[in-house]
Amino acid sequence: KRLCFSFSLYAIFAVLLVASMFPTSATAQATFTAQVRGVVQDTSKAVVPRATVTITNDGTQVPEKTTTDELGRYIFNGLAPASYTVKVEVSGFKTVVRSNVVLRVGQQIDLDFTLELGEITSTVEVTAESTLLNSVSGALGTEVTNRYIIDMPLAGRGITELAYLAPGTTEVPGMGISMLGGTTFTSNGQRYGTAEFRADGALTSSPEGGEGGNTTVKYQPLIENVQEFKLQNNNFSAEFGNNGGTVVNIVTKSGTNEFHGSGWYFFQRPQFDANSFFANRDGEGKGDYAHDQYGASVGGPIIKKKTFFFTDFEKTRDRSPNLIVSTVPTDLQKAGDFSQTFNADGTLQQIFNPNAGHYDADGNWIREPFAGNKIPSNLLDPVAMKIMNLYPAPTQAGDPITGRNNFTKNVIGSSPGYHYDFKIDHVFTDKSRAFVRYGIIHYLDDQPAGSSVIQGSTTDRTNIHNAVISYDWIPSPSILWTSRLGVDRFHEQRILQDFDAGSVGLPPILGENSGLKRLPAFEFDGYQSIVGSSCADTVEAHTQWMYSSSLSKVIRGHNLKFGGEQRQFFNNFWQPCDPNGAFFFGRGETGQDPFNPNASQGNAIASLLAGWPNDASMGTTPPTSNKSKDTGFFIQDDWKLTKRLTLNIGLRYEWSTPYTERFDRLSGSDFSGDSGIDVPGLGRIHGVNRLADSEKRTISSDRNNFGPRLGFAFRLNEKTVLRGGGGVYYGFNPHTNFQYVSPAWVRPVNFVFSKDGGVSRFATLSNPLPNGLGPPPGPKYGLLDRWGFSNSNNLSDTFRNAEIYQWSLGIQRELPGNVLIDVNYSANHSTHLPDNDDLARNKNFVSREDREKWGSRGLNEQIPNPFQYLFQGPDAIFNEPTSLYNDPTLRRQLLLRPFPQFSGSFRGSPAFDAIVNYHSLQVRFEKRYSYGLNFTGQYTFSKLIDTSSEGLNAWIGDIWAGQTQDPTNRKAEKSVGSSDTPQRLAFAVSYDLPVGRAKRFGNNMNRVADAIVGGWKINSFVTFQSGNPISVSMGDFSRLANGRQRPNVSGDPRGVDIKAVVDGRGDPKFNFFNVSAFSDPGDQIPGNAPRYFSKLRTDGINNMNTVKPLAAMSSARSTPKSTVPEAVKWDYGLCSETKS
Repeated sequence: KRLCFSFSLYAIFAVLLVASMFPTSATAQATFTAQVRGVVQDTSKAVVPRATVTITNDGTQVPEKTTTDELGRYIFNGLAPASYTVKVEVSGFKTVVRSNVVLRVGQQIDLDFTLELGEITSTVEVTAESTLLNSVSGALGTEVTNRYIIDMPLAGRGITELAYLAPGTTEVPGMGISMLGGTTFTSNGQRYGTAEFRADGALTSSPEGGEGGNTTVKYQPLIENVQEFKLQNNNFSAEFGNNGGTVVNIVTKSGTNEFHGSGWYFFQRPQFDANSFFANRDGEGKGDYAHDQYGASVGGPIIKKKTFFFTDFEKTRDRSPNLIVSTVPTDLQKAGDFSQTFNADGTLQQIFNPNAGHYDADGNWIREPFAGNKIPSNLLDPVAMKIMNLYPAPTQAGDPITGRNNFTKNVIGSSPGYHYDFKIDHVFTDKSRAFVRYGIIHYLDDQPAGSSVIQGSTTDRTNIHNAVISYDWIPSPSILWTSRLGVDRFHEQRILQDFDAGSVGLPPILGENSGLKRLPAFEFDGYQSIVGSSCADTVEAHTQWMYSSSLSKVIRGHNLKFGGEQRQFFNNFWQPCDPNGAFFFGRGETGQDPFNPNASQGNAIASLLAGWPNDASMGTTPPTSNKSKDTGFFIQDDWKLTKRLTLNIGLRYEWSTPYTERFDRLSGSDFSGDSGIDVPGLGRIHGVNRLADSEKRTISSDRNNFGPRLGFAFRLNEKTVLRGGGGVYYGFNPHTNFQYVSPAWVRPVNFVFSKDGGVSRFATLSNPLPNGLGPPPGPKYGLLDRWGFSNSNNLSDTFRNAEIYQWSLGIQRELPGNVLIDVNYSANHSTHLPDNDDLARNKNFVSREDREKWGSRGLNEQIPNPFQYLFQGPDAIFNEPTSLYNDPTLRRQLLLRPFPQFSGSFRGSPAFDAIVNYHSLQVRFEKRYSYGLNFTGQYTFSKLIDTSSEGLNAWIGDIWAGQTQDPTNRKAEKSVGSSDTPQRLAFAVSYDLPVGRAKRFGNNMNRVADAIVGGWKINSFVTFQSGNPISVSMGDFSRLANGRQRPNVSGDPRGVDIKAVVDGRGDPKFNFFNVSAFSDPGDQIPGNAPRYFSKLRTDGINNMNTVKPLAAMSSARSTPKSTVPEAVKWDYGLCSETKS
């Protein structure tokens, strides 16, 4: 709960002062300010030197002045996105004034002036709007202005939903933009959860607190506080780095020279919402829920034309429904009676006694069936019977054959909170200015215990702080020096209610090391899980500091910029996963043959009642305190080679320093290290654990990350620009932090209920640890740490940053009516991406030859244990009573692995071997406001191929779908990626109806009529997106040693269209795929099915959100909005994986 370190206010200002004094050695802002440059000439095209150019912010009325040089050039740097007025004056010429010069986030525009001879007191007004074309950069990006931010109907009123208006961005169905706080969209073929977010140039995205391989956005400004934002996803500026090339720059509002304020109240009730498809199908109501958001904002001058403020406050009250649709045991099943339990084809789901069996003539262990398909009362496990009492009774009959989905319930969660921001801007002189912004978000989240059926709730308390201090110094019009300090702070605490595990007959040894009173997690194949304490208790406190400085200098046609940035991430994290145990029950334990499961046999609830888990584990997890750093330096030159051609040339160097732990409780896997021990029959054993110490606290950094960038913009004519370029980027640091210390301090335990693969039982639910449980060993075994157990290290010296090569080529065309069309080919090729799949990063797997030679029975056969002397007897080194290596025999599979000293995996850093190829046609279209209409949007046609899709953080997406089938054949993992979406169309449109006073219809109507029928407008946000590919795997995990077996495929796997089912034209069983196209590849044989099917996809996205504000009656107005969310929608949920 403590901060790793803290800064006083004095330290903050000291760092800022040092950054200002030493710009090149400090470490660069990500640009959100704009630049205006141009040439002043007379009507004969001769340049006009020494002309005075003044640019004035229309909101603050603060002017800036400069003088043209001998070539008639002028430049203004560091301008806040806003509307400006530019005035040019010089003796002998008429003064020219150009108004409504609108600058956007990070925009660079050329604004040339032509002066007419005449008196300086004569003024020429220029009202033409600035061009929509980008003629100064090859970077791809989309600006979203305040008009769309305020007008569009946004779910939850979060601005990041508008990121989908950028070409190349796609949604991840079933997750939404808010999961992990706002970065779980894909962009330009990169993985979800890797984009970088900034507000006013300071980072708001940070590493995800648990596993660190993905970004999360905890702080997001209120939409009333956002001036505009820009998403760049093929970005050629060298100042951006530490991500795959997607950056979202948000600019918050500043006060102006006049006072302005606003107030709002949004509410949602079930009377105005449609019910979900499945709730309607199951006869469930919408539930009693309410959502209220209300607040106010105000901004204005503290000292006119000098100091300005803007502040806002919002209160949220949320009672939201969560429909649980699941399967719970029937009264007959709870009593051990499975005589009425059927498979989908109507056959009896026969169960067999795991405690009784015989060997047949071929040496196969065959279990005896239960008479009448009923478990006798004397064989019912007493612990299991008490666990059965935790289940509620079914609420409906469920499927007429299988009885599935016999339980539905609407539960209500409560999430009150508040959000507060303030920002102060100050102009010291015409050469220096600064601002400070601070925001805080606080909320509670009271929810029923996950999706569990157990009564009770969790309370999640969260506090978020985000602040930035920025200082600009402009010693001359051609020089801009910016220094910035930002901090992002997040604190979350979620504690489960205590539960006495002894009340269901479980022994107190399960809580011996954790000290927590929790119910273990019980998970079942085909039934509602009892979640218990699985990764629920959480205390997280992260702090991210970012400090940067950059210097811009214009030298003739060169706009040079160089600088650097460093971010330090401190993370205190405690989230014990399964501190009191987790038990998984499958069907195979009550099937006939434990080594050759039959999909029509066995039942997970029967396996529980018999007391036979398929798998069980437990871990004692102490809090961890991590620190990591990312550092980068860059130089960039935007070179205006001619009036028509601009080159963007840059170079970036960056490196990531992997995390250290405050108390050095880390270790790294050394796969070639010599243990110094010779084991009889195996020889010298290699593969050791290297524990961190004061000499070497972490693994080595990746120090060769040079990223060249090249872009161009060529103006073909006044209405057409050709743009393109390419660059090298390096992926987000996968080792910013990790939620666990080294396994030496964790004591992960794998319960062993059978030592021979299911023939005989070793442990029971009432006594799951017959040999006892000792405390974590810590560093006492040194290099030999984790012998006799799995070694699930998170570190090894294979660490590196992903390499991402991006390129694009496109053309922009400005059409009549203020319309822009931007067509681009955009692509990337990424290598060395992290693959967090345990099966991919594990180095301790059985070879393909041994797997096929021995089969499942041979691999699970017990043979003499050559390691026993190290665990038992006078020469014993280890005192580990829970290790299998105390026994005289071991399964053959353990001794066939390359690192037989470990009973399971031997892993380190993620496998940096994933590859991504992405190609797309991206079309962006935009219409600036005129005749009451404005719109912006995108169409993307793309293809994404990869060898791994899930990234480092396993719970983003599906932890199982798409896992490695055969670690000895990684080439077979190549397929379409899980986020491949061939087509996407998204656009936002706003239209002022031409009815009312001063409008086309009703121009002269009276004010009363105008108040009723005039001033109406319609705003709509429309999305169409293809479905995502589906993964199909075999239901039994043990059929392929060290792999996730997939089926064989013959024929077309596609099934019925779910829309046809809804319309009454299809199979009411909702088969997404053709079951007959899949077959069992056989024991220990990989199937030929791809990792993801391109032809087998989830339902797509078809949404239209519409809002209709009422007429505005005055400048001080109330604007009620009638919102029709998802007025057109057919989306029945995400089926990311199926089991055959």
